[in-house]
This record gives sequence, structure tokens and C-alpha cells, in this order.
Amino acid sequence: MADGKKAGMVVGIGAAIATLFVAMKAKAAPAIPAADIELYGLSIDPNVTYRNESVDISVFARNNGEIQGSYEVICNILISGEVMKNMKKTVTLQPGESKPVAFSWKPTDAVTQPTSYQVSVDGLTGSVIVYPTPQAAFQVSNLVIDPAEVYVGETVNIMVTVTNTGNAPGTREVQCIID
Repeated sequence: MADGKKAGMVVGIGAAIATLFVAMKAKAAPAIPAADIELYGLSIDPNVTYRNESVDISVFARNNGEIQGSYEVICNILISGEVMKNMKKTVTLQPGESKPVAFSWKPTDAVTQPTSYQVSVDGLTGSVIVYPTPQAAFQVSNLVIDPAEVYVGETVNIMVTVTNTGNAPGTREVQCIID
């Protein structure tokens, strides 16, 4: 050809530069198998508790995919939609394998009335109600001194009524001081 091009080759003065363009029809790469990990079976135990008592939260993770895979399981504890606690664990599963993933949480917020906490583990939800820590509270009343007047050496009976007005068992020492 008169312009100096031959068979896909560009020829310049003093040097030969070859450029080859190949048009090929590529086949689609085979799909890479993936791990397909799903969570199921949320359990919250107990779902009614007291402040500072442990709550066990668990789910099962299952790999429905064709290869081993890992998944980060996220457990959130919320009050009124606000995250109060965030816990994470990574689980690795073989194809077809299932495993439990467990978290432990101790509600330490100072609750003064029953409070409902929401538990969310990757879309699985439940709740736990936390009551204030039970406490004994005592009231001393009905002081009775019998007889009201005595002579030296005579016996006196001194009695009081002690009532536990709290919401837990307890003990209280009562002292009698005579002037």
C-alpha cells in the first residue's frame, strides 16, 4: 500500500513500530461460588431480668453456600431506637455447617422502673425487660414499753415492729439504747 501500512503494521521513518489488534469473542468467566451465611433462631434468656444480671443472647449461623466463608455477626442493644451496646463476633463456616453464635450482656444502666431493651442481631429482633435491682427496705414502728414505769431491778419489755417494705428479702439489726 502506498501509505506504508501492511498487515496491521505501521512503518515510520527510521524505525518499525508494530501494532497488532486482535478481536476475540471472550467467554463469560464461570461464576465464583460464594458462601451464603444466614442467621436464624434468636434466643434471649432470660427475657425478664434485674439490673446487673447476665442476659444470654444467641443465634445460629448456617452456611448455605458452596465454599467456606466468614461473617461478622453484630448484636445491638437499644432503648427507644438508640444503640446502648454494640457487640461483634466473627463466625467461619464450612459449606452446610451451622454454629451457634453467643453474646452475653449485663444491663448496668441505673433503671428506676421496668425498662424494655430491644435486641437486634442482623435483622432478627427481640426484647428484654430490665427491672431495678431488688432491695430490702425496713421500717421500724410501734414502739411498746411495758410497763411504762419500773423500779430498779424490775423487768421491762421493749418491743418494736420491723417491716420489710422493699422487694427483696433482707436483714436489719435493731438497737435498743437506754439512757
